[in-house]
Amino acid sequence: MSFPLVRKVGNVERYSLARANAQIYKNVVVGACLHEQPKSGSTPPTRDHAQWVQLLTGPLTWLIQEHPNLSVVIGDHLSAMPVFLQMPSVDLSRIIRVTSVDRQVNINAVLEDEHQAHFDNASTEVPLWRIVVVEVKEDGSFFLLYCYQHTIGDGRAGLGLVEQLIERLNIQAATDEPQTLPSVVAIPSTVRPMPDNMEAIVDCTPSLGLLVKEAVTSLLLPGFVKRALEKKYWSGEFDATLEVPNETQVVAMYLTKEETAQVVEAAKAHKTTVHVILLAASAFATKLVFLSKTAGDNHQGPTTTKDAMKFTSPCTLRPVIGAPLTPYVQGNYTSEIASKNVKIKFETEFWDVAQRFRKQLVAEISKPKGLYGHVGLLSYLPKEQGGWEKFLREQVEKEQHGREATLQISNLGIGMKQSADSSPAFKVLNAVFSQSSSITAASLTFNAATANGVLLVTSTWQKSSFTGRDRGELHMKEFKRILLEATQPDRTNYRFREVFAAPLATIKSQ
Repeated sequence: MSFPLVRKVGNVERYSLARANAQIYKNVVVGACLHEQPKSGSTPPTRDHAQWVQLLTGPLTWLIQEHPNLSVVIGDHLSAMPVFLQMPSVDLSRIIRVTSVDRQVNINAVLEDEHQAHFDNASTEVPLWRIVVVEVKEDGSFFLLYCYQHTIGDGRAGLGLVEQLIERLNIQAATDEPQTLPSVVAIPSTVRPMPDNMEAIVDCTPSLGLLVKEAVTSLLLPGFVKRALEKKYWSGEFDATLEVPNETQVVAMYLTKEETAQVVEAAKAHKTTVHVILLAASAFATKLVFLSKTAGDNHQGPTTTKDAMKFTSPCTLRPVIGAPLTPYVQGNYTSEIASKNVKIKFETEFWDVAQRFRKQLVAEISKPKGLYGHVGLLSYLPKEQGGWEKFLREQVEKEQHGREATLQISNLGIGMKQSADSSPAFKVLNAVFSQSSSITAASLTFNAATANGVLLVTSTWQKSSFTGRDRGELHMKEFKRILLEATQPDRTNYRFREVFAAPLATIKSQ
């Protein structure tokens, strides 16, 4: 059966598709933990799979009719010119999964499962997204997770869609008349056009200097020459390889409302942003856990290496493109900022690091043509079938340790707001944001989102990046401790040396 052509896959979209085709990256997960408020003293009902499908059918039907990206599949996904095709219908019973965990903290295992389950790009039977309902046995809450391939949306798009899903759930719950709707959603022939890709909206032509620099380093130089010319940076204990399974591990960390407020107030006091505070805390934690040793075992005081680090920050271009690209427009409109040669010494001051990150981010975003230019560079990737996938796999040979950075941090900011005066049937407790760890990207990926005054940070990494899951868990634990110590209201400075002052969990030697 042939499906109608929607449009060509844009370059940023194709980049995500090629990463999925190459099996070096899989999925994004954005969602929320919700609590269903009882009606008239009754307890929320328990539901089986069919009942969850029925509950979600109305809201999802509205979303599918509102957003064309939710009803497309890929045509010629391995070709040099893949396209979006319009599905005639979407069977919700096939893309809603229901599972359970004992406690909220057990969500890590579910997220890991979602990051391993890739989408079949050749399939024309299901779209590039799914919904996962995770019932929490301990308190009766549940997670509502939107899992999707980056090809059809960026993180802001995912957050906007989940906000609309929760809003439609509450609108539905406010009606007294129960609806019985078909779980197979027919797509009308008059479906609205799919949003334009980024290069159709804004001129992404790279400057001549950027073009020459990237063409030489990325396309022409052999890997060993490129690595020799670059400043070295730490990006994992073991080199990336395509020979081991692409396996993402996840650790989620919540701040309380009081702790979240502390970080926000510290950002205001220091005239900076929560994002750069998270970057600075992650830099200190990475240096502490992976590149330092505590006192003892033949040395009197703590020691640290001279390794430099490289941090990347994906950034949304929606506010600067100029088109009316609200967070609810489903599409991929992102670029990336890199902070190179980040060095943390014993006397390095936390707020100095944060301000350096801040100045760079402001400078980059205030001149978005450079960020557009990095998008435009994608036009120069190989044109033949499989060329993009081959290029991406070859990056393992060209990047330091096969990875392009030490740590990447994506921050969706604040979302899923509910009025304090309202009494929604489905109340948001907190947000969820997690990304698959790309083999060729950063050794560690931090994902942050805030909802209901609660900040969540998840850390994801390739299982083969360093020794032991306990190292990743320790990294997150020390990140939280450093974050809260540095942002204490009465603290004016915080040096890296001070992270060793408090009793630490045992840090394994390198």
